Amino acid sequence: MEKVYFDTRVLDTCCRKQYGLSEELMMENAASALEQEVLHFIKSNPQKYMERASVLILAGTGNNGADGFALARRLIGKDISVTLCTFGECKTELATLQKKRAELLQIREIVVYELDEFFEQKSMDLRVIGDCIFGSGFHGKLPAAQEAAVRAANKISDVYKIACDIPSGLDLNGNCEGEVFCADLTVSMGSLKCALFSDAAKDACGKIVCANLGVSRSAFESLAKPVAHLLEQTDIHPPFRKKQNVHKGTFGHTVFVCGQKKGAAVLAASAALYFGAGLATLFLDELDSDSFLPPYLMSATKNFPENCKCLAFGMGLGSSEKIAAEAFLFLEKNPTLACVLDADIFYDFRIRQLLEKRRDCNYTNIVLTPHPKECVSLFKICGLGDFSVKEIVLNRMELAKKFVEKFPCATLLLKGANSIIATEEGVFINPLGNSALAKAGSGDVLTGLCAALLSQGYSAQEAAIQASLVHANASHDFFPNYALTPPALIEKIAHSVVIA
Repeated sequence: MEKVYFDTRVLDTCCRKQYGLSEELMMENAASALEQEVLHFIKSNPQKYMERASVLILAGTGNNGADGFALARRLIGKDISVTLCTFGECKTELATLQKKRAELLQIREIVVYELDEFFEQKSMDLRVIGDCIFGSGFHGKLPAAQEAAVRAANKISDVYKIACDIPSGLDLNGNCEGEVFCADLTVSMGSLKCALFSDAAKDACGKIVCANLGVSRSAFESLAKPVAHLLEQTDIHPPFRKKQNVHKGTFGHTVFVCGQKKGAAVLAASAALYFGAGLATLFLDELDSDSFLPPYLMSATKNFPENCKCLAFGMGLGSSEKIAAEAFLFLEKNPTLACVLDADIFYDFRIRQLLEKRRDCNYTNIVLTPHPKECVSLFKICGLGDFSVKEIVLNRMELAKKFVEKFPCATLLLKGANSIIATEEGVFINPLGNSALAKAGSGDVLTGLCAALLSQGYSAQEAAIQASLVHANASHDFFPNYALTPPALIEKIAHSVVIA
C-alpha cells in the first residue's frame, strides 16, 4: 500500500526547507531518474539503426521543461541522438538556465511545425519520446502549439513514450479538456499523485514509477499527510482457512435478495460461495420457482434465514417492490446485520433512512457498491447534491469523502477504471482493474465477494478492499480480454489469488 498526495509541490517546498536541498539539485535528480528509464529501454531493446538511437524531448517553458532540458544534456554524451522540441521563451529561472546549458552543448532544437519532417527523417531511429511540457500544476486545455505536438507524438507508433511527473494535458484532479500525452511510462517525481489514478489517467499514464529527488521516498513523504492510499497486488489477503475443526456455519450464511432479474443474484451468490462463504441462500418471491438455481445454492421464500450473517440486495432488483419492502423491513428489524447494497437499490428513497439509522446507532458493517450513474441517484436521495454522471467522474474522490463524512457508518466502493474505496478512515485506490471487467454481471460478482467476506467476519472496509482487489486481479487472466464472462470470472477468482 503506497501513499498518494494531491499536490506534491507543497512537499517539494517542505523538502527544500527540511533537508537543505536546492531546487536545482532536486531537478537534477528528476532528470537522472528520467535518464535511467530512457537508457534502460534503449539498452534492453537493441535494434539496428540507420545512424544511432534517437530521443525526442518535448520541453515546455516552465520547470517541467527544465527537467527536459536537463535530461537532454545528460543523454547527449551517451551515443544517443537527442532533439528538443521547444515552445518559446522560458518562463522560470531554472528553465532558462537548463536551456542555456543544452544550447552550449549544441543539442538540436526544433519547433512544433518541424515535427512532421523530424518524424520522417528519424522514422528508423526514433526510440523514445519524452513528455516534459507541463507538470502537475497544469489546468485547462493545452495551448495550440503544445496540443499539436502532443497529438503528433501520440500518432507515432513503435516508440516508447515517457512522461515526466504527469502526462501533459492532465490537471491536478487527473481530468482533461482535450488532448493528453499517452505515455507507456510515467515517472512521478518524489511521490505518487492523485491525478495519476483518475479514470481519464488510466489510458494516459501507462506504467507508473516513483523517483527520488535527493532524499529517500519515506523521508520525502514524511513531510505531509497523504490524501489516499494506493492498493497493490501484495495487499491481497484471501480468506484462507487456517483452522480444521470447523463446519459450514463457521464461515457465515449469506443471503441474496432475488429480484426481477434473477441471474444477477445467482451470480452474486455463486461468487460468495466461491469466496469462502459457508452457505449462500437466494431469497425469492413466494410465487417464483427455484428450478433455475444451481444445486449448491439454497432458496427461501417466506422468511429470511435466522442465521443470516450478511444480506445483499439491489442487483437485478428491478421493479420487485414487494420483495424490496421485505428486505428493508428485515434490515430494520436487524440493525446490526451486515449488508451489501448494489445497483437498483440506489434509486430507492428508503436507502437514506437505512443509512441514517445505521449512522445514529454507529453500526459500520455496510458496503455500498455503485457505479457513477447510480451515484447520481444515491447522492441526490441522501441530500449530498444533484450531480451529473460527468461531475461524479470528475470529482469522485472529493464526493466520496463527502458521502462517508455524512454517513461514517458506510463503506463506499465507487466503481470505475480505477475504483476507489472511501471510509471514515480514508480513501483507497484500486488501480488493478482493466477493460475485461466491462461486462454485464461483473458488478454482481463483486457484490458477492463483498458479502462473502462480511459473512466471514471481515470489517466493511477490509471486505470492500479485498473483494475489489481479488475481483480486479482475476480479470487479468483473460485472453483475449474481451472474452470475460461472469461465471468464468468466478472460476478465475479461485485460481488467481496472490499469497502475500
